[in-house]
This record gives sequence, C-alpha cells and structure tokens, in this order.
Amino acid sequence: MSFWKDKKVIITGGAGLIGSALAIDLVKNNSSVIILDDLSRGKKEFFKEVESDITFIKMDLRDYDLCLSHIKDADIVIHMASKVGGIKVYTELPYSIMNDNLTIDSNVIRASIINRIPKFFYASSAHVYPIELQNNKDETHLIKEEEAYPANPLLTYGWAKLISEQQLINAATEFDDVSIAIARYIGIYGPNQDYGLQTGSVIPVFSHRAIKHPDVDFTIWGDGEETRSYCFINDAIDCTKLMIEKMQDTKVVGPYNVGSSDIIKIKDIAKKIVTISEKEIDLQFDLSQKAKILSQWCDCSKIHADLGWKTTTSFDEGLKIVYNDIKSRL
Repeated sequence: MSFWKDKKVIITGGAGLIGSALAIDLVKNNSSVIILDDLSRGKKEFFKEVESDITFIKMDLRDYDLCLSHIKDADIVIHMASKVGGIKVYTELPYSIMNDNLTIDSNVIRASIINRIPKFFYASSAHVYPIELQNNKDETHLIKEEEAYPANPLLTYGWAKLISEQQLINAATEFDDVSIAIARYIGIYGPNQDYGLQTGSVIPVFSHRAIKHPDVDFTIWGDGEETRSYCFINDAIDCTKLMIEKMQDTKVVGPYNVGSSDIIKIKDIAKKIVTISEKEIDLQFDLSQKAKILSQWCDCSKIHADLGWKTTTSFDEGLKIVYNDIKSRL
C-alpha cells in the first residue's frame, strides 16, 4: 500500500509554486489535502485540476489563533508558506521579510507541536549559507550542508530560514512524538512562477521578456557572469515526498541540499531562452545594477548517498516547459 494513501496532509502555502504541484500529486496518490494560503502570491487556479478534492482555507499564518484552529488532526504538515520575492524585495524590505517569516514559521511549528502532528516538513533555502560561500568563484568548492555555520547569510530571508531550522531540530530533540525533515531548496523552477520584474526570479522574468520582445527590452541586471543552479519542480516534488516518507524510521531527516550541482551563468540562461523564443534578440546589460549574490554552488551528493535522489529533468527541457507556460498565460 502506498505511504500516501488516506494520509491527511496540511500544506501551508499550498497555492504557491511548490505547494500547488505537491497538492496535485498527493491528491492523485489518494491523500486528503488541506491548503492554507493567504493568496498573496499563490493562486487557486494553480491546483484547479484537483480543486474539488482539496479543502482550501484562506488565512494569514501570522495569526497564531488561526494556526492553532486549523493546523490540527493531520498526519503531516508540509510548511511551504513564506514571504518571498525578487532580490529587490529582500533588500528593500529586510525587516518585514524577517519578521513575517519568523512569525509565520513559529506559529505553524508551535501549532503543529501543540496539536500533536507527528511529521513536519520544512521548506528551507540555499540562502541560509554564508555570503562568503555564495560569492565564491571557485567552481571546485560546492557548498555542503554543514557549512551553514558559522552563520552569515546575506539576506534576512536566509537568517529567518536558519533560525526556523534550529527551532525544528530542537523540537525534535525535546518532543518524543515529533519527527522533522528540512529541505534546503536550490533554484526550484517550473510552471506557474511569478514573472513580475520586481517579484519574479530569473527564469520566468527572462521568459516574459523574450515573449514580449521587441515591445519590451531584454535587459540583464549586471554583467550576467554570476552563476546559479536549478531544479525542476517535478524533481523537487519527488524529493519532498521521499524525505517525508523517510520520517517513518528517522526522527530528523536533513537538512539536505535539494537541487542540482550543475551550474550555469545568468547570461547563458538568457541565451538559452532567446534560442527557445526563435527571435532575434540583442541582449542588453545594465551594469549600474550590481549582483548581490555571485554564486550558489551547492553540493547535493549527501541526499543522493542517503536517499538515492537526484534530479532527472534536464535544464533545457525545464526551460522550454516554463517558457511555454508563461506564453500560455500572457
């Protein structure tokens, strides 16, 4: 029998990119799914194919009383909710990002513990790593999980994630009936991503610019030399489920880097998207905009060794899917 059959699962942020894709997958695996989301970024249409099979509750997770009322009577909490955005959101609203995310995380964790939910999955991020490592140009040094300490994330978003990881690890130590799993997601991308210039990430923003060209200039902030790695949503969902299943026999699963160890330059992503668009596009570079994070090279070998997971979707294949998804939404 499938692990997921008849499981009652609460997904916070379940109308977002990862949460909605996971909700669809779990419903198809005969789980009972409850989504808690304020719809500030997510949309109900992202899970419309299974909407009739999902219980959706619109709520603000910063309200502890609401969390206590709704985060209960479940087998698993999958905590995806977070205040996120493009790099300018993080740098211009540092207090708001940290305060909101710490409040949300603390409320969800506390309510889960009080209401005796046995399994808790937490969506963390590669932003927890020290900025010195994220600006390292040595391609032979991939960031390992243990290098999150001594801590020095650039963004308050990363600080909040790191603090919440510690809350969960300590909860698993203090409470016998609590098991936790922590995934440090790296560059998750896929259909339904935000393509807004101020709030979106690189792949959907570049795709939007290419689709709208020549009405919109294809401008890259900075010189495009900074590097990233990416993981397609389907692979991230497979890994998330595998980590949750591992909690059957392991009290603390992770933290694990969840993504690909393959790296690519921002300007090369732009070139690939231009190729997909089949347009003649002259890339422009705005050198007045300086990159805050030069590289995010993470070592994903630990989860492969421990759980046998690694990505299977090629970057080129994933880019085409995202490009065509955004084109269909415009």
